[in-house]
Order: sequence, then structure tokens, then C-alpha cells
Amino acid sequence: MKLLEPGYIGTLKVKNRVVMAAMGAHGLHEAGGEWSERYRAYYGARAAGGVGLITTEATFVTQALEPFSKGLFNVASDKHLDSMRLLADALHFYGCKLSIQLTAGFGRVVPPPVVPEGVLPVSASVNTHYSPVMHLGPDAMTREITTEEASALAQSFGYAAMRCREGGADCVELHGHEGYLLDQFMTPLWNRRDDCYGGSREKRLNLAREAIAAIKRDAGQDFPVIYRFGITHHLEGGREEEEGLWIARELEKMGADALHVDAGCYETHWWPHPPQYFPPGCMLDIAEKVKKVTSLPVIAVGRLHHPETAERALAEGKTDFIAIGRGLLSEPDWVNKIADGKTDELIPCLGCHEGCKWQMIVGEPTSCAINPTCGHEIEWALTPLAEKRSLLVVGGGPAGIEAARVGAARGFDVTLWEASDRLGGNLWPAAKPDFKRDISDYLKYLEGLAKRLPIDLVLNKKATTEDVRNFGADYVILATGAQMEKPPFGNGQADKVLTVLQVLNGADPRGDRLLVMGGGVIGCETALYLARRGKQVTISTRRDKSALAEDLYDHNNHDVLLMMIQAAEIDVLPETLALKVESDGVVVNKAGTEMTIPVDSLVFSGRMIPENELVKSLANMHNVFSVGDCVKPDRIMEAVWTAFKTVREIEP
Repeated sequence: MKLLEPGYIGTLKVKNRVVMAAMGAHGLHEAGGEWSERYRAYYGARAAGGVGLITTEATFVTQALEPFSKGLFNVASDKHLDSMRLLADALHFYGCKLSIQLTAGFGRVVPPPVVPEGVLPVSASVNTHYSPVMHLGPDAMTREITTEEASALAQSFGYAAMRCREGGADCVELHGHEGYLLDQFMTPLWNRRDDCYGGSREKRLNLAREAIAAIKRDAGQDFPVIYRFGITHHLEGGREEEEGLWIARELEKMGADALHVDAGCYETHWWPHPPQYFPPGCMLDIAEKVKKVTSLPVIAVGRLHHPETAERALAEGKTDFIAIGRGLLSEPDWVNKIADGKTDELIPCLGCHEGCKWQMIVGEPTSCAINPTCGHEIEWALTPLAEKRSLLVVGGGPAGIEAARVGAARGFDVTLWEASDRLGGNLWPAAKPDFKRDISDYLKYLEGLAKRLPIDLVLNKKATTEDVRNFGADYVILATGAQMEKPPFGNGQADKVLTVLQVLNGADPRGDRLLVMGGGVIGCETALYLARRGKQVTISTRRDKSALAEDLYDHNNHDVLLMMIQAAEIDVLPETLALKVESDGVVVNKAGTEMTIPVDSLVFSGRMIPENELVKSLANMHNVFSVGDCVKPDRIMEAVWTAFKTVREIEP
């Protein structure tokens, strides 16, 4: 299997072709910025899981240009470097190599909350800030880095790389992508300088050229340098593919040892952070193009946690290494499970960005929506029971199966009752559209997991209050889920009305002209599903058009879903409320005016209502806990995390 074969980056031998891509590891450091035991446990779990090369989050080569970096990891600090040595030792124990991603900084995309009062963000030229910096106002601009500052910045890479090598790192990766500061110097849209660092293609690469030369001088010619950059920004005025391929050839001339290839920038954030709607291997085409113009090893990235896609890309020579980010958060044992022939046991990434990126943005430790122990490997370890206890789980959706998993791992005798003839709950309709493969994979994983667990699984068991009381379990977890409210129409046209859940579960709406009532994410995805089946679809929403799918938590997924709706030519009627269904269409109130929309059927996307009858009837039992949607309909992450925490914290 090509994935498991060793490969080389310069002089560095990597035991397989799997690279953990750099991602922010928020909340895993010591207060002073050094890497903590928690940080080592997070990366160590992926090393133990078989990854060949792990790339840390970005480390600043200098703290002179962006003041907020002073609270982060500092390669100049001996104390911080000691923590790097501990990480290197932890990874090397498993035969995993350590790569430190080195960054010039954020520049015009520095997060607004960390810009101090009276300080201008920096960039290659005077540029607009990507997002309004609060105390500078909505028209905030950066200041241009001086020639002397740019020269010092380039030289800082040499010292930083030398320190990384002293700290046990096996190579470094230069953070030259996604519109960060190094990328700003490389791009004419943001670099309009007329000194030695701008004015032509060649000069725009001088900062990178000098940085690589400094690394080779200070850290050694044999110390490998990976350069990560975007072939195209997918942005008007940004880098086009032709220039990206030229840059690849130039980087080889500069002495780079491998090229890590991606695309996009902050303005096109869905490329560097691909949403669930993108296909597996969404950037393999550009990796393959780079392979054709350079002799350097190429690292591909972009939804490559699907093992068949990753293996095929390597076998077909499209890339030399596979970089996986979020897929290693959901499944730290990705490599080992593939090596053991257990691909059906891989915990799939949902592409939701909720446990990883958004946990970090809201100030919580980096984690995963369906693997809560990610980032909490030490403090959320599962404690075995001192004495055998029984656990009854009612409901076989994501929350119920997670409760059963955690209970079995702790040593409970677990029984799971599911009212229907299948596990998964509302994952079934959620997985129906072909653009929801991640949910489909998760559903298959949960079905397989439930069969592998040492539990008593009972399908077609509709639990009653008496059943639960008579069963006599020491502890009971209620995970009975939620159902959609009934459509508010009763005028004899019921055969023309279906809910989105009915449609996604297989019911076929009458006719080809359809009105989807409800502009939340479920309504939008159902509308897209129907449009792709050849239906003429209109979405009505009682809110403004700007609120369409606003309940989709992550902006990468949100923005791409809206693009897909537009591409499918789905009409959207804002400030519109359906009043009644008639034989010739649906009567609506649009901004105060009644009119009839000529459609054949209405598909209703309403609120999700907790299935909480058992919750209410068993509320007086001290050993009964409710988790997931039966408490409050929410995201998959909330269902999984509440179940995990509840069962983990049971203390007999």
C-alpha cells in the first residue's frame, strides 16, 4: 500500500506518506506560551496512531512586528525550547518526525481582538485590513513594513530554524499560504512595493528566497525545508494558477526540499478550510500540476482523510505525501487502522469545523465535534468503574450510541433500546443528499460501532416509563432525539404537503414545481437536493435573504451552501410566510401582500421539537440523565459532547 511506504523529504526519511497538517492548537499551551503536557498528549496521540510526520501550529520567527505574538511560543526562549525537545522525544518514540511550521506573521489578516490600541497591523504594503479592527474603525489600514524590517524578518527564519533543529525538530515548514504575511509579500494584490521586495515577480519572492537561504546557512544545508503555498487564491486580483506553478519552479531553485500545495486565502476561506460540501481530494488537481513542473516531493492537502482517495492519489503519482488536518482530530489512529485493515472503524471527519476551528475562535481548546477527547487527552480520560454497574440507554442516534460507547469503555453493562428498526436517528435524512457524504460516512461508522460494542442492542423497542422503571438499571441515559413540528396546514390539501424529513426519508413530492417553506440549513439543503433531482424549487423564508441558512454554524460551510443554491438557480422569497395550500399553488404573505405562488407541492421545514415524554415522566428519578436533542435540538457536536460528558462523569 503506497500510503504505508516510506518517503523522503530532502535527507529526511519519513516512515509513511501521511503528514499531519499544521492547525491552530488553541488552549493547549502553558500560560507562558511554552508547549505543555497537554500539547504533547494531543500530538502524541496522532504519533501513536501511526502518522509519519507531524507539523505543529505556526510558530513566529520573530516577535518584533506583531505585539500579540509575545504571548506565544518563542524559539528564542530556552524554557520554550525545552518544551519542544519534550515534544520531539514524544513523537520520536513512535518513529514519527517533527516539523515546525515557521511563520512571518499574520499581516493584514491579524485577528482584530489582538491588535493593541495605537498599533497598526503590518503588511507588505499599505492594505485594507481583512476585517474591521475595532478601535481603528471599519476602514482600518495596515502600515508598510520597511525595507530594513523585511530584511530582518527574512534573516529571522535562519535563527528560528537553527533553534528548531536544536530543539529536536526534523524539518521546518514555511507558512507561505492563505494570505498570511509571507503570502502578502508574494502577491501583487497586497505587494505594491518598489524596493527589493516588490515591483516584479522575482522581487516579490525575495523575502522567501532570503528566508530559505538563511535557514540553509544557519540550520544546515541538510536541514529540510518544506514550503507551503497556494497555487491560486481563487480571488480576483490574487494569484492565478500560471504564476503559482512558476513559483513552484522558483522555490525549487531556492533550495526548498518539498512543496505543500493548497489554494485560497481569507477572502476565499472555503478553500484552505474545505467544507463538507467539497468532494474528497478537492485540491488534488493542483498538486498534480505542481508534480509536473518540479522534481521536488509534493504534499497534497484537502479532504484527503478518505483512505481510498488518498491511496489512489499516491498510486497515480498525483502527489508524494498526503496531508490530513481535521481528519486526524476525529481519528488519531487513522494510519494504524488502515494498516490493520480496519478502514470501516475510522471515525470520519464531518467537515463541520465546529469542534476544531470554532472551538478555537470562541476561546476553547482545539477539539473535534465527534471526538471530545481530542485536545482533552489527559483531563477527559475515561475512568474504569471500581465496581460493575448497569446502564440503560434509550435512543440509538448519535447521542445514544456515544453514551453506549463511553459506558462500555468504562465497564458498564450497557443495554441500548432503539424504537425503530435502524440506528442513527435523524442522521438518515441528513445523509440522504449526495453532497452530505461526511454524514453518510458517520452514519455507517455508528452502525458498525454499535455492532462491535460489547452491549445488548435491542431494536424496535419503544420504551415506556414503566419499561424503564421495571428494567432496574443503575443508571439511565435518555437520548430520544427530536422530530419536526407538524405543518400548519389543514385545509384539505394534505397530499400536497410533506416535511423535509419525509422527503429526505424517501417520500416524493407531487409535481415538479416545489416551494420549500423555511430558510434554515435543513430547508436549504433539502431545496438543493430536490433541485439536483430536476425539480424547480423556490425557498420561502419569513426573514431577510441575508439570514438564509444562518443556523449553519461555520461560515465556510454557510458560504459554499449559498453558492450552491445560487448555482442551482433556486429562487429565494424573503420576508414571505406561507398561509395556505390551494389546488393551484400556495398562498403567501410577502412583505404584507398576499399572493399565490404557482407550485405543485409544499415542502415544510419547521422547528425541531424534543421527543421528551420520557424525560418528563422520569424527571423524579435521580439516576436518569437526558442528553442530546431530547433536551434541546442542536448540532451533532452537542449531542455527542453532552452524552460523552454525562456518562464520563457518572460516579457510582
